[in-house]
Amino acid sequence: MQDFMGKDGFSWFVGVVEDRNDPAKLGRVRVRVLGRHSEYLTDVQTTDLPWAHVMHPVTDPSMQGLGHTPSFLTQGSWVVGFFRDTEAQQPVIMGSLPGIPENRSDNTQGFNDPRGDNSLQENYEPNPTYGPYPSEYMDTSGHGLNEPDTNRLARGIASESHQSLIERRLSKLTDIPIATKPDLTTTSFQSTQDVRGTWSEPDPKGIVENANPYISAAYPYNHVFESESGHITEMDDSPGAERMFRQHKAGTFEEIHPDGSVVTKIVGNNYEIVIGSEAIVIKGPRYITVEGSVRELIKGDYIQEIEGDFYQKIHKNHRVKVGASGTGNLEEEILGNHGYNINEDVKGRIGGDVIINSEKSKFDIINGQYMLFVDGETNPTSNSSGSGIMISSGSDYVLDVATNISQSTISGIVSVMSGSTLNMKSNLAMTINSEHSISASAPINPTADRPGTIAINGTRIDLN
Repeated sequence: MQDFMGKDGFSWFVGVVEDRNDPAKLGRVRVRVLGRHSEYLTDVQTTDLPWAHVMHPVTDPSMQGLGHTPSFLTQGSWVVGFFRDTEAQQPVIMGSLPGIPENRSDNTQGFNDPRGDNSLQENYEPNPTYGPYPSEYMDTSGHGLNEPDTNRLARGIASESHQSLIERRLSKLTDIPIATKPDLTTTSFQSTQDVRGTWSEPDPKGIVENANPYISAAYPYNHVFESESGHITEMDDSPGAERMFRQHKAGTFEEIHPDGSVVTKIVGNNYEIVIGSEAIVIKGPRYITVEGSVRELIKGDYIQEIEGDFYQKIHKNHRVKVGASGTGNLEEEILGNHGYNINEDVKGRIGGDVIINSEKSKFDIINGQYMLFVDGETNPTSNSSGSGIMISSGSDYVLDVATNISQSTISGIVSVMSGSTLNMKSNLAMTINSEHSISASAPINPTADRPGTIAINGTRIDLN
């Protein structure tokens, strides 16, 4: 038991990570240990350093793909650990040590990130995508030398110089227009004049005390994670400014404000797929502004129930096709009034009958001509098969014309019949002209004084 770890003393170390490309993909790193390894690469190259296991917390099972894997140590990280063997060939890293770097990485010396153009070692990328660390300036976070390794977003007012926050402020959308009601002043029922409103994207994290919507994050309450490419998460416990933030390097982010409000901004496209059902409840108003086109394909029924008013304002054309896949019906039931104003022509075609049933009066006011052309049966209840126009009135039928009335038929008969008295009167001349015969007759009326009599009265009567 003398060689059992913990029985033979505890050998701890401080070192610098120089390689993390573990061939076993266990999250191991190569560490150059102070006091044990030379700083000169000619003595000990990075590839000669032992692989060190990284100790994970008890909240991370470190097995079967569970937990946070791999470890997030990078070249240039200062770490502390211990050796679990007496030969110091099995290092274990317990944690990392932040500091204030004063010099950029020197890949010609040990205890540095060995990556870069001037690397003296093989098996290292000459121009790493991220790094080398530390650097004079990081494009993503704006981090540089001679400042604490703690993320700027976690250091209060220093967050104002973080690139992600700068870009969020510059890209904030303002004065987004809100839809307005249509102006229906030309109808007789109601006026719906409306004023265009706007809304703006809420402010990101501010720096002024009591700024809207919340005050700045305060050190040490804002817990920040930032990856090499610039992905960021924040868990801000600053008193009075508690919030959560998650952002992709491209600028897409989601932020939960202290009052529970959520701001989501998607820089690219948004795809949302719901295999099951979706239920949404919105207790306040909802504003949607789409600067492009909108297409909806609903393969089932589409049901809308609106307990208030329903407004549609269309700046150009409105086209509706009912029964696009076959025969379909359009049914409307209006329990109140129906008003419309059409400034130009109305054209239509009806393949079947038209039945209009008005339980009260019907008025047609036409400022121009009124022309009616009938080629088929107009009485939907008639069994006849011919063409014609039929007007039936249960009461009076009054025809009042300012100028002329013309009635003609090409080959048929014009009949005027009265169930009682027929009166014809002209204030000027009356002409009855027939190219054939004229017949006038009166049936015998037993109640009349002169049965079968036809009376012709006039100042002058010419019979020829």
